[in-house]
Amino acid sequence: QGDAKRAVAIALRNRWRRRQLPEDLIKEVTPRNVLMIGPTGCGKTEVARRMASLGDAPFIKVEATKFTEVGYHGRDVDQIIRDLMDISMNVTRKKFTEQRRAEAKALVEDRILDILTGPPTQKEQRSRESFRDMLREGLLDDQEIEVDVPEGAGEKGAGGVFSIGGDQNNPNVAAMADFLNRMGGGGGPGGAKKGSPPTERKKMPISEARDVILDIELDRLLENIDLKKESITAVEESGIVFIDEIDKICSSKDYMSKSADASAEGVQRDLLPLIEGTTISTKYGNVNTDYILFVASGAFHAVKPSDMLPELQGRLPIRVELNGLTEDDLYKILTEPVAN
Repeated sequence: QGDAKRAVAIALRNRWRRRQLPEDLIKEVTPRNVLMIGPTGCGKTEVARRMASLGDAPFIKVEATKFTEVGYHGRDVDQIIRDLMDISMNVTRKKFTEQRRAEAKALVEDRILDILTGPPTQKEQRSRESFRDMLREGLLDDQEIEVDVPEGAGEKGAGGVFSIGGDQNNPNVAAMADFLNRMGGGGGPGGAKKGSPPTERKKMPISEARDVILDIELDRLLENIDLKKESITAVEESGIVFIDEIDKICSSKDYMSKSADASAEGVQRDLLPLIEGTTISTKYGNVNTDYILFVASGAFHAVKPSDMLPELQGRLPIRVELNGLTEDDLYKILTEPVAN
């Protein structure tokens, strides 16, 4: 499917080119959204999967049929951006964690040595270094030490003190739960600072304590980084949304009977501001969708692309038609791939 791959590759390349422009020009360049049309099984979704695995950009693939118009029971389209923000937070945290892992490992070694030999002094420097060599060789892995760990660290999530009912994706609910957990964490027996989660002392072998202390040190190093701001920037500048089965929310103009899904036409109306550019409120802050790249795909068996709302057609300017697979293609699929 050369045309589809080319259109998607150009769209991704343009994201990179936009980032090289001077500040005053960046605001002027908006992404050209793509609409892929083709019969079932010709590789539309596979193109999306390959897109996801290429860059470090936050990427989400959604089915248009899962959403309903605002006011109906079900998920509204704003949820797409909220889910994309969750993905971006994970990607950003992972990126910064990897950058600081070596620094954290050195801190872990010093913490364990402090527990074993006490704070470093000039006199005991030689014995401390011998302990360090033994630690690196794994000779002390069975030795048990006492470690201050956050309460409920092994239980679900980050060991929150309070849990609140309701939709956790609602920004107000999330902010309230975060506030209560911070207020509740007044420092535990381990002498934790006020505002940090309460800690408890646990006895464990050094082999296990190493991972526990590494997590604590990484969290401490990441405290100085505004992860929310970094994640929002990543979504706004390089986020990609792939909307599959977009033809299922169209109804044919030939017969004006209502489709089974009463809110299908409304989903198109809700998608309009999202694709055009609007501000969505998430639990991490407000996200502007002006520069997010949208790629839509559909089989368009029962309906035509012209049955979509005219404004929505205008907001998906690059249209690519994928060809149905032929007998020769099937032969290539069966003989050329190495993996399956």
